Amino acid sequence: MEELFGAYASLAMLVGTEIIACIVYEMGTPEQKKKFLRPVMTGEKIWCTAVTEPNAGSSTADIETTAVLDGDDYVINGTKVWISAGSISDVALVLAKIEQDSEKAGLCHILVDREVSPYEATELPKLGVRSCPTSELIFRDCRVPKENLLVAPGAGLKQILHIFELPRCQLCIGATGIAQAALDASIEYATQRYQFGKPIGSFQLIQQMIADMYADIEAARYLAYKGFYMLDKRVRCDKETSAAKSFGTEMAVRVTSLALRIHGANGLSEEYPVERYARDARSLTIPDGTTQIQKLIVARSLLGIDGFR
Repeated sequence: MEELFGAYASLAMLVGTEIIACIVYEMGTPEQKKKFLRPVMTGEKIWCTAVTEPNAGSSTADIETTAVLDGDDYVINGTKVWISAGSISDVALVLAKIEQDSEKAGLCHILVDREVSPYEATELPKLGVRSCPTSELIFRDCRVPKENLLVAPGAGLKQILHIFELPRCQLCIGATGIAQAALDASIEYATQRYQFGKPIGSFQLIQQMIADMYADIEAARYLAYKGFYMLDKRVRCDKETSAAKSFGTEMAVRVTSLALRIHGANGLSEEYPVERYARDARSLTIPDGTTQIQKLIVARSLLGIDGFR
């Protein structure tokens, strides 16, 4: 993912959407794995995860999309926004507020096969990672077979918070890849661009920026590695992964900003890659929890005081 993000962040984001298959691998029934997991692993189908809504971003518990049991189907109604790969998706993993017998039973995950249970999709233009579709999804009386329920009613919120740990590390290492590409481009430019009869890389302020970029990138890389290590060990790591995501993505914003400065006016030109790196880096600070939300998670773990209440 680090290499992919450094080369082309939009492609990396598309690849990253398929990470949701891990959820079905760990939690799905044998029938669900056969029906949904095999097609995504063979590349026959594209997945998306539908969580964020117009009135529920950072506060996942406030989602309004509902799933009501009606005979052998759940009927889904609601709107999801900023869904990566949503418009080209074949399957959506939808977080919904489930209701049974007129009693709210909490949140759940439901697998929605678009061919069987159609939903609408509209593209949302954005600042960066422009070649990765980001969409609004609308579910209108969308009937989904009840056997597509992935997470038992009431367990959806706990599971989605756990699921976030992996993509947060992924975004950190992805931001590291973008920042590394920006540093590499800056080093090349600083050695080839001449002013006052010498390469600009010989100027001390340019050298300071290069050194700061390197240190920032290395710090983010190892925060991501620690998070991935803890995930491999299957131990709780919300503090570590949130620290990685908040530091790594903001680091990429700082580093790409310095890359623009090193390139001068050429940094604003689409003929050079650093303007794309800057746009893509800024776009990574929002998904899977904003920087401010990540810091609240880290502080809550350290202080034992919940800043969300």
